[in-house]
Amino acid sequence: MPKILTYKNLIFFLVSFDLTERLHLHVFSKNKNREAAAKIWLNPVEVFEQGALTKQELNIALKIINDNSEKIKEAIANFKRGIKVKTIKL
Repeated sequence: MPKILTYKNLIFFLVSFDLTERLHLHVFSKNKNREAAAKIWLNPVEVFEQGALTKQELNIALKIINDNSEKIKEAIANFKRGIKVKTIKL
């Protein structure tokens, strides 16, 4: 489960067995349980599951994904090709 991006207390990550699903990221807050992560579709960017994120955290996550969409998609493509992914730190 590679970390794709971090921003303050938010961690954006992939679940490798989910790669056959529609392209998405999971997001959780360091202050909360990783199992309660939100699931956000990437194309178009929309929330599938809010998980334990607050509305404010969710809005920040959506903005981060929208603002960094190309970098995120490139990191996911590299992971799918077996290339080590370096976490994007904002």
